Amino acid sequence: MRKTALVTGATRGIGRVVALALGRAGFAVIVTGRTMAPNTGRHDGMGGVAVPGSVEETVAAIEAAGGTAHGLRLDLSDRASIDAAVVEALARFGRIDLLVNNGIYQGPSVMQKILDVDLADAERATMGNFINQFHLSRLVLRAMISQGGGRMVFMSTLSSAEPTKGNNGLFYTAPKAAFNRIPDYINFEHGADGISAFLIEPRFTMTDTLRAAWGDAASDVGLGTQARDPEETARTVVWLATHEDAPRFAGAEMINAPDFFQDYQITPPD
Repeated sequence: MRKTALVTGATRGIGRVVALALGRAGFAVIVTGRTMAPNTGRHDGMGGVAVPGSVEETVAAIEAAGGTAHGLRLDLSDRASIDAAVVEALARFGRIDLLVNNGIYQGPSVMQKILDVDLADAERATMGNFINQFHLSRLVLRAMISQGGGRMVFMSTLSSAEPTKGNNGLFYTAPKAAFNRIPDYINFEHGADGISAFLIEPRFTMTDTLRAAWGDAASDVGLGTQARDPEETARTVVWLATHEDAPRFAGAEMINAPDFFQDYQITPPD
């Protein structure tokens, strides 16, 4: 039976690369995001600057490589779209074996200083990056329990667990810090149901989104840190999604995805 993966934020950046890698690994990939058609993407946190990618393009790339994919609209600030996406995914494929919680809400507050944040946008950021991510996870969790198990990957950021360095606003890191607790509770309460949830972070990664939004200044976002490649994180996600030994890494510890194989002395897949 072909396994099914639902990936949020799969229109561009790390999410797109992860979706493509899962397609190559044999998953039927449910590609979700807000941007359905090419040349319509906008970065709300950067004044609406145009960004590449779309659900249609990611689906087409997976299919062109011989994989199976289906695109659905899922907006993390719109709970009805979350409900509809999960219902349709289950209706089409019958199960969800992997959830990759990669997408984030990127309104203006995620980069603003605390005195500049509009309270309404702070609420949207908290809703999109914690409450609605919890809602999505719980919907999929119920399906996974019914089918006898599943795995979840939660994409976080190191800045949510470290003292601030000023490269992200409070309403990027604070909702992410709350988000970090979701997989720990899922493992604690439902590990016995065959569920494994992993908390990972990609370090500073150069993506198509960063290049489009920041131009020549994209490398400065990492504050001097060497940029990693999204493929490094995607390779780790595929291993956690497929390897029989992966559940031992489920828990509260934040996994450094690009260095996962080196850190744990694991032979990486070819």
